[in-house]
Amino acid sequence: MSLKDQHKVYGLKRNAEGLPADITGISADVTRPSSLRGKLPNKLDYIVYCLTASEFNDKTYQEIYVNGLKNLISEINHSSLSPKRLFFVSSSSVYPQDDDQWVNEETPVTPTRFSGQRLLEAEQLALSCKFPASNIRFSGIYGGSRTRLLEQVRSGKANSESPAYTNRVHEDDCVLILKHLIEKDVNAEVLEDCYLASDSEPVQMNELIAWIGKQIERSITPKEESKTIGGKKRSAGSKRCCNKRLLDSGYQFKYPSFREGYGEMIKRIYTQPL
Repeated sequence: MSLKDQHKVYGLKRNAEGLPADITGISADVTRPSSLRGKLPNKLDYIVYCLTASEFNDKTYQEIYVNGLKNLISEINHSSLSPKRLFFVSSSSVYPQDDDQWVNEETPVTPTRFSGQRLLEAEQLALSCKFPASNIRFSGIYGGSRTRLLEQVRSGKANSESPAYTNRVHEDDCVLILKHLIEKDVNAEVLEDCYLASDSEPVQMNELIAWIGKQIERSITPKEESKTIGGKKRSAGSKRCCNKRLLDSGYQFKYPSFREGYGEMIKRIYTQPL
């Protein structure tokens, strides 16, 4: 029996009209407490707090990840709900390491950038609430419509000289990881309060770009700087994410490395000769 058969699924967003038919929409804004009042269902077993900041700045991160989560927890408490577990979708950006070292859930985190600092603050908020919580630190998500790196490689704008390590996880695995952890909790299996969710093969950026370039049959022209979205560099440091805790929990990756994940994307997107 699937999770969908066992649970009614709700989706809360500012405008819930565009949600799939099998998801019951709740139109509310977590940054506006008044919009949440009385909107939550009478029973909630599991909450997945998964939001994306519309802008890459400290104020927006504070509003979305910290204040928004605080407002939702407050409304849950006000409504006398008792969820079995909250899953907060965080990021590997909480790790500031830049010396190629391996990091895991036990590695001390002292982020120096506002993005990591706000996410860590939200993680701590999740763990301090009165019901159980787990933080899921996803690394660089790709797949589906996230084709920026492929487009950069194809146009020759990717930084093909960078030796920094990059950590990736396909969006399909992100969904399946959350499903896996919820199912474990449903089955009364012990969950940790933190999981580092990244595929099984960290790779240096220059190697990744060269591999992608070869797959789409294009030579790569070295560039001094990588192009970024919105004029602000989002990557930080050079580290290697260890997913042993997640693997030990029994999860099996659909795309265990960049080869399977980007290989599927390239096959799907570049069906015509370049």
